[in-house]
This record gives sequence, C-alpha cells and structure tokens, in this order.
Amino acid sequence: MDRKQFLGTLFVLPAGIFLVHCSSDSDSSAGAGGTASGAGAAGAGMSGAGGGVSTAPGADPARTGTMVAYTSSTAGKHVHTFSLDDSDIDSPPSAGISGMSSTDAMHSHSVEISADQIAMVSTGGTVEVTSGETGMHTHVFTFLKIA
Repeated sequence: MDRKQFLGTLFVLPAGIFLVHCSSDSDSSAGAGGTASGAGAAGAGMSGAGGGVSTAPGADPARTGTMVAYTSSTAGKHVHTFSLDDSDIDSPPSAGISGMSSTDAMHSHSVEISADQIAMVSTGGTVEVTSGETGMHTHVFTFLKIA
C-alpha cells in the first residue's frame, strides 16, 4: 500500500464505520406504549426496516385479563404494542383483525392480521406480521398463543 492509498483509507474508514453503525443500530432499551385495536393496513412477513434489522419482539407478550399485549420489534430505538382478545384467537373473525398500534415516539402503526394467520396462532403456531409504514419504518409483531 502506498502513501496515497493509506491516506485514502484514513478518510474513508471513519465514514464507513459510521454507516455500518447507523444501518445496524437496534437499541432495544425503549419502553412499550399502551394497547389498541381499530382499523389499518399492513402485510405479513419480515420487517421493511432494512437488512440486518432484528424482527425479535422488544418484550414477551403480556396478559391482562382476556387481552394479550404483543410488543413489536425495535425500530428507531422504540417499540409499539398491539393487543388481541382471547376470544378473537379462539374464534378468529372471518375478516381478520386490524387496528392501530400503541403510540410511541409520537406515532403509531397500522397492524392487520388475516383470519388464516389468527387461526394459525389459535392452533399453536407463531405468525410474524409487519406493521404499516410510518415515518419511513415498520415494526414486526410476533403473535403466538399464550396461557
């Protein structure tokens, strides 16, 4: 390596490290917001937040009475929650379930779970659903039946 290549590396390397750190930043220390159900649109699958972003939930599902609050994956250093009622899991509505997530970082996301996906959860399966995009990012919700 000659002097010119070496000096070029010094100027490019810090920018490259910054880009790597920014593209893989997934701080999971954010807290969850409240729960909600309503109307919205989203698709099933992996996060649209970019390659290398974890789809792991920010927290385990939490039961309050007959409701189960599911915490999304972390994106932009925050998470959201979305709740399902046991009765909807036990007898999936033919239209599925759609609604808005909790509000965190001054926004919420639409979440939509099809009847087939809810039926899969009802029989013990695990389903990942990607939220609608808000603020140029999405979150992944992992739904499963809990006791």
